[in-house]
Amino acid sequence: MQIIQSGFKANNDYTIHFESSLLWEAALGIAAITNASLAGTLEHIEKMWDNPENGFSNQLQCSLQLVHERNTWKALLQLLHYSKSASLADWTEEMKKLPDTMLREQCLPYIGRAFEEIRKEAASGNKHSIAKLQEVTADNPFFPDYIGFIAQTDSQFLKEHLLSVMTDWFQEVIQPREEQLQNMLTRDEADKKRKLETMDKLDFMHWIINSPSFKPDDSIHTVLFIPQYSYRPWTITADLPGTKVFYYPIHANSIDPENRYNPDTMLVRKYKALGDTMRLHLLKKLAESEQTLQQLAEQMPAAKSTLHHHLKMLKSAGLIGSDKQVYYVNKHRIASLDSELHHFLKE
Repeated sequence: MQIIQSGFKANNDYTIHFESSLLWEAALGIAAITNASLAGTLEHIEKMWDNPENGFSNQLQCSLQLVHERNTWKALLQLLHYSKSASLADWTEEMKKLPDTMLREQCLPYIGRAFEEIRKEAASGNKHSIAKLQEVTADNPFFPDYIGFIAQTDSQFLKEHLLSVMTDWFQEVIQPREEQLQNMLTRDEADKKRKLETMDKLDFMHWIINSPSFKPDDSIHTVLFIPQYSYRPWTITADLPGTKVFYYPIHANSIDPENRYNPDTMLVRKYKALGDTMRLHLLKKLAESEQTLQQLAEQMPAAKSTLHHHLKMLKSAGLIGSDKQVYYVNKHRIASLDSELHHFLKE
């Protein structure tokens, strides 16, 4: 993940908060399993939503298909940010009472203070406002279609879909290991809070999201960290009014606290990805310039399928990224390798 921000609050006049619950874990698990681009890169999800070997009920299978098609995982996360519920039962009751316009407004993404009035008008069905939101988010891979769906689909259908997928995911995925998942999230949050007491805020943020380039801009007064297990090793970011959100992967020690010699899987992935001549060749090519798979294939004596496999390994390690089929190097991830290894050896 490459995070680029401009501006910096030199006085660190922002606060850092943590929030964890099985509701977040459920929503992020739904997001992970329906993201086709992450297939083969997730640590704890081997089979994606459409694989019958998952053993999901037909109802959950259909719900996950819609999540995949419409990216309604984003709606779940948005709604949880507005909710104070700590349990699925409370969240369900809260959702049932939520007025239609408020449902849409909470589901629509925040894209800046300048567009808040337009976002509210779009939630009320104003076609001009919907089109405006779609226009200003055109560079996002899914926001325009997502905005159109949220603003125009039948609100009762949307509510029933979101309630159904969360309820079924909880019953079939979360509840069988509820205590284990809760303990992992609790351990990680406690560990991060202890580390924050001994570190500078900005250094702490760079460490937890593994990106030395991130600096909160002047519009941010709160940084919210939400630990997650299902989406490991990836970090997801989101924006709320005055708040930057990071849904970050819990550390390996939070999963297996008895083993202090257990390195974080992302650290292992990075060094494993680097331990191959072809992948180092690709990395050097991309360090020189951004390139497509076709451009790389024209320069290297390997089939496209082989190159794609190596690129996928580099991407899953976070060493490279891609945007509209163009691959690029995550320079900050590479630059942090030495410090990550040093941190593991010192722990």
